[in-house]
Amino acid sequence: MFNFTKPNISPAIFEIILRYIYTGVLDLKEKSVSDILNLLVASDELLIEELVTFVQKYLIENQNEWLLNNFIKGFHKLFKLENYKLINDYCLESICEVPEPFFNSPEFEKDILLELIKRDDLVIDEVELWNYLIKWGIAQTSELKEKNITDLDKCNEGDFLVLKNVLEPFFLHIRFFDIPSKDFHSNIRPFEKALPKARFENIVSFYLTKIQPENTLPSRYGMIPIDSVIIKPKYAAIFANWIQRNDVNARIPRNKYNFNLIYRGSRDSFNITTIRNKCSGQGACILVIKVKENGVIIGGYNPYGWNYYEYINPVIYSPFYNSPYYYVNTTESFIFSLYNAVFGK
Repeated sequence: MFNFTKPNISPAIFEIILRYIYTGVLDLKEKSVSDILNLLVASDELLIEELVTFVQKYLIENQNEWLLNNFIKGFHKLFKLENYKLINDYCLESICEVPEPFFNSPEFEKDILLELIKRDDLVIDEVELWNYLIKWGIAQTSELKEKNITDLDKCNEGDFLVLKNVLEPFFLHIRFFDIPSKDFHSNIRPFEKALPKARFENIVSFYLTKIQPENTLPSRYGMIPIDSVIIKPKYAAIFANWIQRNDVNARIPRNKYNFNLIYRGSRDSFNITTIRNKCSGQGACILVIKVKENGVIIGGYNPYGWNYYEYINPVIYSPFYNSPYYYVNTTESFIFSLYNAVFGK
């Protein structure tokens, strides 16, 4: 007989795990977020990888708002563990898509803010990022908050030095050369004493010569807005690169592509007549479908769009005499499948 003792796993959580092991059944609909998190940690501790993955996916699909709200309150330290990569990636990518509400929070810890600012997929104007960073840096020290350092006329050398020490790890990851000169003059120049001297001089030199120093960070690539309940905005950039026959990670300039929602089954009804009426004659289009049974996302791109016309001469348009469509040859179309899109991978 073996005596198995795990005092940090409650009997209720252990019962859920045993039921899953013996029956393969796991229903979390009536469980609290606290119980689900305890289940996640216990499953990880017991090395039940399948259950760890299942619980992460459940939280992403059913408790995504809770995840994001609590991610910046300290839970990111838990989710940064290797086995919780699904949740960590989901939260970071979601914040990168719409960072403003999170950047306005005084609860942002240094390590997560630094991790976000390092990312190329952070969707924000660089001058706005700078302004958020200044506010965050001031909020980190009581002496700066009390003196109201935003009133620069009242600041001394020591105040700027304190701010510099707080923000120095972030300066390397700001794309200063993407900030227009007028914004630099209004927002950054007043904090010259908080910046390393060499960096400030490099920025000024760039505005005068338009020559960027070597090893300059590339511009961030903005996620192309797309109104979809199936895929995340980053996949619009992937589609754009596929359309252009580029590398999938190539940077797409902002505002180069505009994806307009023409038809949504859950909104417009699932029938072929509606699809024809909504999509016919709209130009190049992408069809995106989520398979209900397994969550796999499939679809395709047609550079000519969805054109529905009653055939006039089937001999000219198509050998398929009973088809009401005409056919056009193209090498620009493609089909695709995205196995992990729902989880932001």
